Amino acid sequence: MQFKKSFYGLITLLLFFNSSSYAQSTDSLAETRNPREFCLRSIANGTLKDEARIWSKPFTLKKRDFNYLIPALAATGLVMYFDKPISKGLRNYNDENRDLNTYNKSITQFGQGCNNLGLAAVFVAGGLIFKDHRATETGILSAEALLHSGIVVCVTKTLSGRERPLVEEGNGDFDFLSDPNAGSSHHSFPSGHTISAWAMAAVIATEYRDVKWVPYTCYTLATAVGVSRIALAKHWPSDVLVGSMLGYAIGRMVVKNHQHLWHVTPYYSEKGDAGVSINTRF
Repeated sequence: MQFKKSFYGLITLLLFFNSSSYAQSTDSLAETRNPREFCLRSIANGTLKDEARIWSKPFTLKKRDFNYLIPALAATGLVMYFDKPISKGLRNYNDENRDLNTYNKSITQFGQGCNNLGLAAVFVAGGLIFKDHRATETGILSAEALLHSGIVVCVTKTLSGRERPLVEEGNGDFDFLSDPNAGSSHHSFPSGHTISAWAMAAVIATEYRDVKWVPYTCYTLATAVGVSRIALAKHWPSDVLVGSMLGYAIGRMVVKNHQHLWHVTPYYSEKGDAGVSINTRF
């Protein structure tokens, strides 16, 4: 009975959060770009609108949205069925290999939200210094994607209340709307590091999709972060899978919603003055 309650509650959560982002991220992205401009809404207003889209989308689902939701739910259910053996196998292999353990502890840092925000700041600063508008855009949109991912993952963790692999008997039970004082031991679902890594990867990979090695590098690194969370016994495989899907979808959504809305162009004068000019389309 407990399993059925957890399973159906989980399905409800997945329908809500997957539909929030997947449905918006799958539309084709604009392919044209003026290299002298980057696209940006006023940050506060645009971020609030995107957050509203995430939470309202489940109530405006279209038939085509289920082309992505159904496979996502099926994959999650399948992986969840094998959570224990996959988790145990990776954890044992990691514990037996000191070098691999060190590698996983290092690679997992790429999923830390503060580290990714620092990388986003580097993109913004570098773009402004070297007048690389695409880099500046990438940094700003990465920061927004991380913000949305953080909100979604915090709400989902609190609602699902899933046990981490090393808690009690390691069953990974869900305790929906659990005691907030239970702490991070019941905040396994979904993986925060993974959603952060994939959100960042999706933005960078989409912004630099014309550079062939960038998407491969971004998604490989994001995948490695997810695997490290399993190997270090921080998350179940299904936590990582859902985190990757949500992160990818949110990153793509942010880029799509911000393209060709606001155009912000930094300018510099011979007198040393600097600023930005903002233009929009109606």
